Amino acid sequence: QVIISLYFIPYRTMPSSSSLSSSNPHKKDPYQTLGLSHDASAAQIKAAYRRLALCHHPDRLSALFRRQQQQQRAGSGGGGDGVGSSETKTKRLEEEEEEAREEEAKFFRDATDKFSEITTAYGILSDPVKKKEYDHLYKFGAFDDDDNNNNNNN
Repeated sequence: QVIISLYFIPYRTMPSSSSLSSSNPHKKDPYQTLGLSHDASAAQIKAAYRRLALCHHPDRLSALFRRQQQQQRAGSGGGGDGVGSSETKTKRLEEEEEEAREEEAKFFRDATDKFSEITTAYGILSDPVKKKEYDHLYKFGAFDDDDNNNNNNN
């Protein structure tokens, strides 16, 4: 028994495996990620990427995060009331340091995810072939997300 497909999609209309493999149609619109309209020029795309990459680079954000944590610790003055054993204070300090490390790790993961999203969006929009394929697929509703369509039609 032979099953015949009712739908035939010509090979040329499908995106190549290498061109849009890094983009997931269920992810955010790359134009929206970079804060651009769909008619943005190559110069606007590059400028938006550089601005966002500088603001959201994980190393830069981690340094700012550490500095902010140090300022908060210095501002609190240790918060010790002078009552209790040194073991209790040491244990409390260790717990606070562990919480700070966990918070920093989460912050770094979030920053890395955001930076990766920005880089992926730029990777699609900076390559003329990928950009053309994305625009073509977007035009015909392959990325049918109501929020994205509402934001870009204004």
